[in-house]
Amino acid sequence: MHRIAISLAGAAALAVTATACSGAERQTGLTAGAAPAAQANQSNRSDQADQSNQAAQAAALSKLHTTAKEAFVLPNGKAVRLNGPNLQPIWDANSSGTWNQATYNAIKAKGFKGVRMVLFWDDFEPRKGRWNEKAFKTLSTALARAKAAGLYVVLDCVHLYGKPEGQSRVPAWARKADGMGAVAANGLRFLQQLASRYGKNPAVAAYDPVNEPYRWPVNHKSVLADYTKIVNAIRAKDTKTTIVLEPTYGDAKVPVSAFTSFKPAKRTNLVWSIHDYYVGNAGVGYDRNGVGTSPNASDGKTGYKPANKANLAKHLNVQIAMAKSVKLPIWIGEFGIGARAAGHDQFIKDKVALYKSKGIGYSWWEYHDGSGAFSMINANDSWKPWATWVR
Repeated sequence: MHRIAISLAGAAALAVTATACSGAERQTGLTAGAAPAAQANQSNRSDQADQSNQAAQAAALSKLHTTAKEAFVLPNGKAVRLNGPNLQPIWDANSSGTWNQATYNAIKAKGFKGVRMVLFWDDFEPRKGRWNEKAFKTLSTALARAKAAGLYVVLDCVHLYGKPEGQSRVPAWARKADGMGAVAANGLRFLQQLASRYGKNPAVAAYDPVNEPYRWPVNHKSVLADYTKIVNAIRAKDTKTTIVLEPTYGDAKVPVSAFTSFKPAKRTNLVWSIHDYYVGNAGVGYDRNGVGTSPNASDGKTGYKPANKANLAKHLNVQIAMAKSVKLPIWIGEFGIGARAAGHDQFIKDKVALYKSKGIGYSWWEYHDGSGAFSMINANDSWKPWATWVR
């Protein structure tokens, strides 16, 4: 779980500070307006050289669906373990700058199958009902490049973080008491815009409509009631693409009884997703409110002790048991640990091994950040050695 506060310096950089629900902080960053230097200097020749291969990969993508046991499934019934990084495709709402084709090709070549694209609502609808077509065009470009590389995409539609109550990048006109309430009350049109524009794209594996739903005091029933509105709104425009549901703050123990308030008109192609930064330092790892304990690895500083490995499974098993009870498969939308945190390498190895043993896909936070705290790549765009373990 994390909350992110973003400040824009000109059009060149986004400095990001993420804060766990307990108040612990992590500092990271996302490039805006200008990519890392190595990427900025890449020519179009590398894109052209791979053109035929990209076309073959894009043609191979088929629309995925979901079953009660598998998050992502091909039309032939074969499960796809969707893994890869989170990344931000829009660096500045008023610029067309975004990751080039070579970036997506490199992600695919590394052995990843998809990306989770982090979106900010205020980039697209700064004023009520007024759509920023430049942002949609940039997103369309990013989706086309991911598709050309043969990568699936999960759209993190409304990335909540920061204050007040997760609404740092919620348009000012749309804010409510908390971020989840803002989306349920005022964000349905935006979600429908995404569904109308991109629902038929075979590269779009899922909508993750609300990142880490903010609601305090914790009220799982009301969050799931809001998800009813959200799912129905998306389904009015797109009847097939998978929709992701998250617990409060991205990692909370939700009782099965809370699902009595979740009553969508169509309960198919749904996935349960958690953000798993738990380092095993507190038994099963949920506090008295049922929220994942802090400090955790999302602060960029908290480390991991391999002796706590068994607790990683205990924590995840709580989610697996609940999801099974309500017939939802699981996907890990975020996990990660700070580059300088103790036990960094073993944390990655143990988490990935755990996910694979459960047949669960996952997405690393994140592909690139300005501070390098969680970045999978170096300043010259080369992969960090440990990125191989995330596959």
